[in-house]
Amino acid sequence: MFMIGQGERTVAIGPAEPRDCPRCQQQTDFVPQLKYSYGEFDLLFGFVYNKRYQLACPQCGHGWILDTRQTERDLPRHPLLFRLRYGFLILAGLIAALGLAAYAYRHSG
Repeated sequence: MFMIGQGERTVAIGPAEPRDCPRCQQQTDFVPQLKYSYGEFDLLFGFVYNKRYQLACPQCGHGWILDTRQTERDLPRHPLLFRLRYGFLILAGLIAALGLAAYAYRHSG
């Protein structure tokens, strides 16, 4: 049985930074986050779409969007799960390998 799903996650990617929140009207610790939507097939093969790095207030959610390229360069490791980063490519490779094997089997001797 195959399972197909989708979802959205928000992951903290660094230490909080104290800043003044214009919406809450107080100083609070803004948390750098990665917010992304994902789809997955059979819970193993996934892909990410709508990825955004942001600095957000924990009370009201107000914040700023961070530059993706610069933020990923500054991170010690990538915050996305391996199966979501490369899962779709692995699935495509498996399908291509099975297709090639079936073709070779059909056209052999």
